Amino acid sequence: MTLIKNSFNKPYSILVNSSDGFEDCWGPFFKLFQKYWPDNAAPIFLNTERKVWEYAGLSIYCTQVQEKSSIERRLTWSECLISALDLLGTPLVLYFQEDYFLERSIDSGLINQMADLMLANSKIGHIGLTHFGSAGPFKQTGDLRLWEIDKNSRYRISTQAGLWRVDVLRSYLRSEENGWMFEIFGTRRAKSRDDYFLTLNRDIYNPQVSPVIQYTHTGIIKGQWHERMPDLFHAHGIKIDFDKRGFHKRKPWLLSKIDIGRKLLKSPILLMKYISGR
Repeated sequence: MTLIKNSFNKPYSILVNSSDGFEDCWGPFFKLFQKYWPDNAAPIFLNTERKVWEYAGLSIYCTQVQEKSSIERRLTWSECLISALDLLGTPLVLYFQEDYFLERSIDSGLINQMADLMLANSKIGHIGLTHFGSAGPFKQTGDLRLWEIDKNSRYRISTQAGLWRVDVLRSYLRSEENGWMFEIFGTRRAKSRDDYFLTLNRDIYNPQVSPVIQYTHTGIIKGQWHERMPDLFHAHGIKIDFDKRGFHKRKPWLLSKIDIGRKLLKSPILLMKYISGR
């Protein structure tokens, strides 16, 4: 694919990773994005398979990765993301997903500072920008704003909102993996690599003090709405037929782990990947 010329003079692009089956999320997402990040000056990419979609007042480039692919079968989650990354004309990407429905104003100044820091220090491969994602352990750094994500951190590789060096993110992707596989197996791959990953100091940047990017984790769970979404949407005049997806009911921790085990047992290849840590 041909990368898109970056005429925004920004070191990062914003990628909203999605698929055509989640089109019902795009309107709410971008309405809240427009409200809570009105001074955004970075190019916006919406990762679609075939669809072209617009939102008044925003310049959105739809990737149409399936439409532009020579592969006839449906692309996997990772293949779609790889194709989208190949289109970006910036060294960095700010990763979102279509169900990260913003709840308060974005701290664009701090995000720009973090992007500049990554440009100045090529060792930094990733900076997490929420209190979600990597679960620690963390290490102090010389910058009070930032913690280092330890090699043994759970979800060292995370799909929560954050800045990535495009080539580093791409290097962790494997074409056969979906999103949850990428986090699980990517985290295992990260243990044997020396990439320098950071996250914002969560004692400072959290919902109670000063969040940089605030959303419910996450608006869609396993294809169904999070129970908090009706109140958020109602407060912003967003009308959605919630009955089409229904609402997710969380299973107990043990049952969730059993479900993951069943998924792995259904695929010997995935089970071997999990055991070997590839």
